[in-house]
Amino acid sequence: MRPLCVVSFLAIIYQCAHAQSTCPATGADCTYNKVAVKPATNNEPNRHYYIGGLFGIHERTNDAYACDNAPIREEELINLEAFLWAIERYKSIHSNISIGGVAFDTCSRYQKTIEDILSFETCKIRVSDVNPPTPRNLLAYIGPGDNYDAMSSARLLKDMNKTQVSYGASTNLLSNKGETYDFFLRTVPSDAINIKALSTLISSTLNAKYVQVLHTKDDIGMAEYMKFKEEAASSGICIVYHSGFSADPSASEIMTIADAVFAKVKTRHVVVLAPESQAKKFLSEMKNRNPQKFTQLIFFGSWNPRAIEGLEVNAYTTSLQSPSNYDTDVNSFYLHLDNLKPGENSKNRKWYEEYFRSKVGCNSLNCDYTNKTILGKYQKSPHVPYILAAVKAVIQGVKNGATKACTSGDLCSNYLNVNNRGQQIYTGIINTTDLSVPYFQTSGSMKGDASNSLSNLKILLYDASKSESIEVATYNPSSGLQLEKTITAYSSSCPSSPCLECNELPVTTTSTASPTSRVTVSTTTDPTEGGKYALLRFPYNEEMTGIFPPSGSRDLYDTRFKTGQRWIIALGVLAGLGVLAVLIFEVYILYKLLGTRIGRQWRTMWLGQLLLLGIFLSYLTLFAFIVIPTDVTCGITRFGVGFCYSILFAVLLVKLMVLLTSKSSDSILADMESPNYLKGIYQFLMFMFAVGVQVVINVQWLIQVPPYAVKVTANYGGEEWICNHFTWQASMGWNDMQNFVRTPFENHLLSLLYIMFLILMTTIVAMKAHGIITNHRESVFIGIAAGFSIPVWIAWGLVGGLNRDNAYAHEYGDACIAFGLFATATLCLFALFLPKVRQLVNMGVEGIYLEDDRDTYYAGSVVMAPPSYKSRPSSMIYVNSGEYSNPVVIGNGDPNHLKHPGSMYSGHSAPVYTKRNDLGGSRVLRVTGDLTGKHPTERRRPVSEIGYSGYAGSYRKTRSESGGTLRKSRSERELGAL
Repeated sequence: MRPLCVVSFLAIIYQCAHAQSTCPATGADCTYNKVAVKPATNNEPNRHYYIGGLFGIHERTNDAYACDNAPIREEELINLEAFLWAIERYKSIHSNISIGGVAFDTCSRYQKTIEDILSFETCKIRVSDVNPPTPRNLLAYIGPGDNYDAMSSARLLKDMNKTQVSYGASTNLLSNKGETYDFFLRTVPSDAINIKALSTLISSTLNAKYVQVLHTKDDIGMAEYMKFKEEAASSGICIVYHSGFSADPSASEIMTIADAVFAKVKTRHVVVLAPESQAKKFLSEMKNRNPQKFTQLIFFGSWNPRAIEGLEVNAYTTSLQSPSNYDTDVNSFYLHLDNLKPGENSKNRKWYEEYFRSKVGCNSLNCDYTNKTILGKYQKSPHVPYILAAVKAVIQGVKNGATKACTSGDLCSNYLNVNNRGQQIYTGIINTTDLSVPYFQTSGSMKGDASNSLSNLKILLYDASKSESIEVATYNPSSGLQLEKTITAYSSSCPSSPCLECNELPVTTTSTASPTSRVTVSTTTDPTEGGKYALLRFPYNEEMTGIFPPSGSRDLYDTRFKTGQRWIIALGVLAGLGVLAVLIFEVYILYKLLGTRIGRQWRTMWLGQLLLLGIFLSYLTLFAFIVIPTDVTCGITRFGVGFCYSILFAVLLVKLMVLLTSKSSDSILADMESPNYLKGIYQFLMFMFAVGVQVVINVQWLIQVPPYAVKVTANYGGEEWICNHFTWQASMGWNDMQNFVRTPFENHLLSLLYIMFLILMTTIVAMKAHGIITNHRESVFIGIAAGFSIPVWIAWGLVGGLNRDNAYAHEYGDACIAFGLFATATLCLFALFLPKVRQLVNMGVEGIYLEDDRDTYYAGSVVMAPPSYKSRPSSMIYVNSGEYSNPVVIGNGDPNHLKHPGSMYSGHSAPVYTKRNDLGGSRVLRVTGDLTGKHPTERRRPVSEIGYSGYAGSYRKTRSESGGTLRKSRSERELGAL
């Protein structure tokens, strides 16, 4: 699948690179009929061009392939007719050049918009057989009017170096030119203009100081809220509450937000930043929740007043006001539309005929249209003036660019060249003027937006008592707000006094009797609300960590999945698998070791058991992240994460110290009883000290900042429950994440500085001990676990820290901490215990592992019992290769061979053994009492060592060893007389 994706991607890149060229002849079979075309009147390459149009003619349906059967959108059909009419109307601007138009139906889907553009620009479809438009001669696009369609198409057209002029996309996001929307222009006022008009109305005309704001949770809604917040701050308006809601909010979501709004009904003014359909649904559900309080509110928005018809509530809305210099052309277009018959509309015969027949009530295929008209049967589109302005600007801009690039004024090859024309056409269009009045902003943060001459708005008041909308004011960025009618200002106040939501201090008055008398202070409000709170004074820039939640404010106990945080699904599954893996490891290890000599020696096992416990607790702690934060889960995560980390790396550090203090193999020859381990009490004290430091840090933190869950405003605008261990500034307040000095994630990360020190120390000590083969080279695996933890920590720390300003930063922080703990615990589990299980599988219970001496001189021939398993003094030589041709210990030159004391092999009766000098001091053979001459002379037998049955001593052999003192090799081949 991956290679296919790569090939497809490269193919698209190749096609896009060659898109803007003349398409090869493909025949009529590839003609695409779902377009409206106004052909150019000549086919000379340098004397004609096309303008593309993108319109959502049909409604969006659940079936993406049923576009033709969906209802026709009247407004968009009228916009399409205005587009085709405007090309005919303004073509004379560029004399001697024929201009055609081709319009695509986007079906109100951004995916369809992308498909149509890409298919046309890569020559996969042909839209006409008469002077067909091609990627080379289609110079610019008009539309689409939808925000999401415009954003998607703008990204694609930017890569194709083609200018796009939208007549309806108003989101602020499209003002961010940067590297994304470089070739995007629009003739319609942006949302920033609408928001400026609303904030001016609220602050200057209604003299309101407090508002509530509701907006959609998507990027567009968030951008609108951020812009309103900016304008509100500059106008002296305080937002006492704001919340985001889903595109299709559930009843429970609406009720939760409605209750919060009604709790602050004193504010009265509520701004709803959402499309008309979503605003209508949301407000209708709000009314059903509490009709009495609902009617006390006044709503503001940029949607059509019909969104609140029948809701019995007043609302102020902004609406587009047609530029006066286009009134004549707009009237001419509608006169044309009133008299347009399907048979006369060759450019858009299919869609218009379907629309016309539905309007005049003609269902017969042979309907007589002669005396029929749609006059008075349609609602005018507010975007027609902006479509006319867009088409006129494109034609004038193409002409200006051609005049500058081509001496003749025709469309010369240099002007139409793929590599040159993109910026030339864009520059020509954006700098175009109409009678010295610009169409677009040419500089600043709003470059490419509609100029002030096109940014006229009217403000409507929907009067619930009269059930009608009244125009009360107009707004233009140049002239500001102009009242046309007297507006009644209703009282508005903050829900609390003093207004804690706005960080206000209580109002006080002072009276002075005389310069020498005492100053008396009388408080006009009760800031303690009857003694419930204490009033304290802090410096303006004082930073504080933690906050006590308002009493009785909890409204939701559920999992994070309820709030759309789907990452907890993966976390829950992985944590469950981790718990299961730990239990399996523990059961297997106990099964293999209990009842054996090693299993009885807990001094060598307790650290491993503690490590498993730490990993187990780590996985259990992850389940606290699954639920929406509560006081309990906040305490568990704050204490548990650091505590689990401290157990993991304290155990690893103590293990390394044990390895470093164990005896070298040189001293083992003299003392066969046991390697010199760090005493158990010292191991325990070292472990307790290492863990205790983090425990003290966590306990002190919990005492100073008791864990609570509080509801704050997230970066995306909605309210979310988070833990209270964030740092905030007295002047900014504590209930908005955007104003936090340090987020909960950043403070939690700071509490783990000691863990970072432990990880670094463990890694350094592991590097120091990497050459020690004791305990099956465990130092190597400890180094792997600690060393790879460093990049894991860097990764989740950077992801959480760099996304602090993300709309969903509260999710990033918790997810990074949780998955970081999981990754580290899993790394320790598999790095330390998978090798342990493999060793147990391969060596059984005797502590012999054939790979331990793989670096010795005779690797593959002979291995020894490692000292960490404390094998008894009679540890035997094991043969790994199946042949005993290269013994580790050889004689001193005499014809003596390795043999058991009872062997009849010729030679001296007491073999002499020496070390080979080239093996070095660290590689010493451990031999049995039998081979060193410690044997019962009365029980010698002339048999191989594998069959020798005993020797003097107190050790009683097991049944498996009754055949002799030399155990079998792995191949179970008898060694014979050595």
